[in-house]
Amino acid sequence: MTPSAEDGRRLIHDFVDETFGDLDANPDFVALLRSAVPEMPADPSPEQVDAWAELVALVRDADFKASVRRMAEQQAAERAEGDRTGLHHEVTELVRERVRQAQTEGVEPGSPQARAILVELIAGYTATFGHPDSAEYRRKLLTRLEVANDPRAERYFALLSTINGWPVQPSLAPVFDWFIQALRHHPVP
Repeated sequence: MTPSAEDGRRLIHDFVDETFGDLDANPDFVALLRSAVPEMPADPSPEQVDAWAELVALVRDADFKASVRRMAEQQAAERAEGDRTGLHHEVTELVRERVRQAQTEGVEPGSPQARAILVELIAGYTATFGHPDSAEYRRKLLTRLEVANDPRAERYFALLSTINGWPVQPSLAPVFDWFIQALRHHPVP
């Protein structure tokens, strides 16, 4: 039997309620999660059926839920400090473009060239969030990226895309891995 749209909505809403429910996390992100529900077609492909089964297992996995809960707690902490910035598509796009260019050019995260790229990336974050670049801010940014860089979160969205027939986005994991390594190598401005 093919799962209904209601089954998909309930699956996602229960997951979001459990992981974000009692926290003042980024409301735009929570709304995005709630709106991106799996809607299995009447005659699903084998890939869609497999993606549904994997998605169900993923959102029920205690370790994944704990990881997403850490993301929600991070967002709630940022909101408690005054963050009301919503979604951050522009800074994410900046990171994607600059880091992919650096990777294509063979720039290693610990190199002097990476330090210059990191200054540019952090300027994008400081413009978005209103914090000056400092060793403390870089530590906070590193923690934020480490918490958010769970490959299962990316897999979650890829599974939704497969089920719904949406294009699967290229992985950002190598981009954020590079960014994280650069921050570790260059912890002070």
